[in-house]
Amino acid sequence: FTSHEQKKILIQLIIKQYIYYFSSMVRLKSKLFEPEDFFQAHKLWSKTETRLWTINFFIGTCVLYASRAALPICATVMAQEYGWNKESSGTVMSCFFWGYALTQFHYTNMAYFLPFYSLFFVLCVRVFTGVGQGFHLPCMASMISRHLKLNDKAKVFGFTLGGTHLGTVIAGGVGSLLLDFFGWRQFFQFAGLISFVWWILFRRLVSSKNFRTKIYNMGQKWPKPHFKAKNSFETLPLKEEDYDRKAINRERQNVVLPPVDVPWHTLLTHPSFWAAVVAQYAGANAYYTMFSWLPSYFHDNYPDAKGFVYNVIPSLGIVMTSVISPTVAAKILAKGKSVTFTRRIMEVSSLLGISICLIIVSLISTSNYIVPVLIFTTAMSFRGLHHGGVAVNVPDFAPNHTGAVFGLFNSFSAITGFIGVFFAGKILQLTGNNWSMVFIFTALQSIIGAIVYGLLGTDYYLVKDYIIQWVLQMD
Repeated sequence: FTSHEQKKILIQLIIKQYIYYFSSMVRLKSKLFEPEDFFQAHKLWSKTETRLWTINFFIGTCVLYASRAALPICATVMAQEYGWNKESSGTVMSCFFWGYALTQFHYTNMAYFLPFYSLFFVLCVRVFTGVGQGFHLPCMASMISRHLKLNDKAKVFGFTLGGTHLGTVIAGGVGSLLLDFFGWRQFFQFAGLISFVWWILFRRLVSSKNFRTKIYNMGQKWPKPHFKAKNSFETLPLKEEDYDRKAINRERQNVVLPPVDVPWHTLLTHPSFWAAVVAQYAGANAYYTMFSWLPSYFHDNYPDAKGFVYNVIPSLGIVMTSVISPTVAAKILAKGKSVTFTRRIMEVSSLLGISICLIIVSLISTSNYIVPVLIFTTAMSFRGLHHGGVAVNVPDFAPNHTGAVFGLFNSFSAITGFIGVFFAGKILQLTGNNWSMVFIFTALQSIIGAIVYGLLGTDYYLVKDYIIQWVLQMD
């Protein structure tokens, strides 16, 4: 094919794919909101349902991040094959977040007229991968918010977010082996295969009532989880007994409550919301910088280092801390500490711990690659504390608008993906691979985020008045 024909075919494929995608979403939406359906609005999950969907979302998030980690792990090999420099590698890794950030706020009007073999075609693929993955976390947050009690939302959401890091571990372990013995293309095929398997499972759970019933019956024998999910309607954080009683009666009668628009003005003008945004930005910047550039760092500075070691061990640290962080936060609350104190101590500890580790690794000089592996593992472990801090702050701010608010909130963290990762590559290109500059620059941003959130972070219901107004509409 000529270059013009390739462009024409590419455009046709993209248009057909997205027509199919959006038509599938419309069909899926019609199934999700049938009156008898599992996802009926504001129907609280039972214990068995909560366990099932927590595990399902955990696995889905795990698969999503495994596919996301494919390119950073293969970046060095691909750069050698295609002749990319550090700036080009940074652009390829960061452009994923162009599509990801846009999807968070539903702006996806993009078209590309590029040949298959160019660097820009790789950028297109990464952008559309980001577009596809961008729907996952906001939709998951919305469903968790809709179907769980207020005091269960943060625990379940924090636990499911732990799947992001387990996915990175799986990608690092399996990917390193595939990269060593087969090649980077087989790694991408593996990531696509496990994503397809989870998609089939999710479709079965959503569309087949008999399949869900079988899984629920199996779930009756599962051990009791660390969280509780009672069938009581306590999602509205109101002190007025009359409001609670009305809400409970409405839910028991399966009445769909009238929607209320998200009070964006209240959120966007409150200092605490922006403090959380700054902390989210700083923490995500540190995480994505390590997530995207660690394979290249070890390849440049420790060429004899084992890929399996530096691709897996740092992520193992964050898996453990991210899973236990919601439980740690719950224990702090059980001791009588306020939610504000708990969120602040978890997030500030996370950001300061990361910054200290990055400063240390930028100052040391050693020929043993295990030392920086341990330091980065510690930094990643501190990042896991985030799942008891800002990561679960959105249900605190707007418990009945979690999906919409989380979409906006997460778009700010996605910005760091294409700004932080790109500028890291730019710094390396301009300074002749001076990794210390990258790590110190990242550490300073984490310190700023810790200071801002430590002073202004809160759990206050920023939309409480609107929630009360919502319940009053039911009279």
